Amino acid sequence: MARKLYAYGMDGFVTPMMKYFVTEGVLPNFARMLRRGTVNQTYPSFPVWTPTNWATLSTGAHTGTHGVTTWSVEVAPGQRINSFSGEANNAERIWNALERAGLKGVALHYPAAYPSGMRDSYAIDGFGAPGQKSTDFEIASCQAYANYQTDAAVAMGHDGSAQEGQQSVTQIPALQPATDWVNLPTSHRQPLASQIEVHARRGGDINRFQLLVIDSSGNGYDRVLICRQNDGNSRIADAAVGQWSAWAMEDFQITGQRQRAAVRFKLLELAPTGDRIKLYRSQITYTDGFTYGDDALAADLIERFGPYQEHASTIPYSSGMTDFDTALEECEYQGLWFADVANYMLYEKDCTYFTCHWHLYDYLNHIHLNNVDPICPGYDASTAEAALDLFRKAYQVGDRVLGRLYEAADAHPEHETFVGILADHGAYPDIRIANIRKFLYDQGFLVLKSGPASVAQDQDTLPDDVDWTQTRAYMKRRGFDIMINAEPGSAEFDEIERELLTALRTWVDEETGRTPVAIALPRRDAYLLGQWGDQCGDVIFAWDHGYVSGYYAQWQEIVGGGAVGAPAVYGAHHGGFLPTDNGFSSTFGTMMLSGPGIKAGYERPTEQLGYIQAVDVVPTYCHLLGIEPPAQSQGAVARDLFDGHEMVRKR
Repeated sequence: MARKLYAYGMDGFVTPMMKYFVTEGVLPNFARMLRRGTVNQTYPSFPVWTPTNWATLSTGAHTGTHGVTTWSVEVAPGQRINSFSGEANNAERIWNALERAGLKGVALHYPAAYPSGMRDSYAIDGFGAPGQKSTDFEIASCQAYANYQTDAAVAMGHDGSAQEGQQSVTQIPALQPATDWVNLPTSHRQPLASQIEVHARRGGDINRFQLLVIDSSGNGYDRVLICRQNDGNSRIADAAVGQWSAWAMEDFQITGQRQRAAVRFKLLELAPTGDRIKLYRSQITYTDGFTYGDDALAADLIERFGPYQEHASTIPYSSGMTDFDTALEECEYQGLWFADVANYMLYEKDCTYFTCHWHLYDYLNHIHLNNVDPICPGYDASTAEAALDLFRKAYQVGDRVLGRLYEAADAHPEHETFVGILADHGAYPDIRIANIRKFLYDQGFLVLKSGPASVAQDQDTLPDDVDWTQTRAYMKRRGFDIMINAEPGSAEFDEIERELLTALRTWVDEETGRTPVAIALPRRDAYLLGQWGDQCGDVIFAWDHGYVSGYYAQWQEIVGGGAVGAPAVYGAHHGGFLPTDNGFSSTFGTMMLSGPGIKAGYERPTEQLGYIQAVDVVPTYCHLLGIEPPAQSQGAVARDLFDGHEMVRKR
């Protein structure tokens, strides 16, 4: 009997929160997983970032081995590539191991899945980055349009931070009588018209659409038509108030060429009098080019399941483009699309293994986890329940996704199917923030030509601004490692290393009396945090619980200035701090698994056995499928998840 394995990735999934909602009775499919399968929190690879841990969850290798230590990887001196490119990950993936055994896998919207040496397996969007404007098969990111001035000014990054240069709501001309139109549809009032523009992200081309507003019921203006020209017969989409249009497949201009792409619209607001309108447009994504290994697969998937929407997030909500429910509807469309593709690829395309990267929970954690966990100093009990309901709705969407997987597994008893959910990490509310570059500057390790102004926020230091004749230690990138500006092995290097380690280990947050840095290690000891190899710095450090750095665009500043303090704006994060924060919020990852031979209702007793580590996931999957793990895999099989394997011993 052939085996099938779902490893559906839900970025930022927080297991304790899921359990809380299960007790409310609102997550029936996760309740089934808890009863019939094994649900465990996993110890993430350090640093606890998205590209790092999805690399671990496809290779079974530690950070130092696969080399994806942060958001970019240095492949040659001074040459960095995006960590979401398959060339960044320097280890074999599970689909390479499957192919050696004559099996096939599929990776959908999975970070750095392409290129990765696939031959017979499938990569569907092998980039999988969480941010807007990151994919090569996007005409334009999502956008809202209104004929009045809104408070929303700029779009937000995936962590809730402002992204400069993009208006989240574009003001369009006021609605005017459609006097120069032909083929007008029936309307109880004079049709009104305006125009929207779509600016191609990479090509600079402008694609214009005409809006036609009509009164279809006799009770006031209630519908918008989106047309190519001032011609009612050129309509590509239409929507009533509060509703989505159908998907439109249209030719767009990008870099002066025609490109087929998909788009849909939601009419958020339309005054019956016709004086106010607000229209939301989805991301416009190519209808080809996003699959690898089978040129006809993209068209097949779109025909069966609808267009591929690469970016779906809470950004439209956090930026003011839409309400929360509209943003969540897009996330649900994407999540269920992933599930439908999983079912199709496993049962109709003869794949053995499916994995994906669905980013909903990480987006929501960054902007609202601090509102629901009392451990955050910015917690407000009066708004907590409203924020908690946003999470409740989001986890209900995840429950429907899991239900779609269970339905297909139940319908194919001829296979031994294992249903699994994965998460790379969770998140934890901000308590204190730290600026390591300012600390290095204040302690005299870093000397800048521009002075202290350029380290007021913890952003990347420009090499041209560094006074290399006086600088003793610096950071090449935003992260958790520090470089020493001296020849390794020299007396000067050793002296700077000693001073730097002492400074980091004795740094005290004067307001709290705590040390922000929990661990500071020289490179020779950095293996304790999974760090080695060509990406490893000279000194590696991890922040203590409650301290975090690297997100200053969201925080804006440290209250009172200085190198450590309270953020001006609270959020929630994951990153280069101890990855064992656990309560209602949790920085741990997640591994859920149910199927034949998997223990029912089991959770590893971590006080006796420790946590399943992120590196253990791939070896465990390979053991279940009866194949050898990838060549660089370093984890262990979590044997206690299988029936008949009892690992706890009594003295």
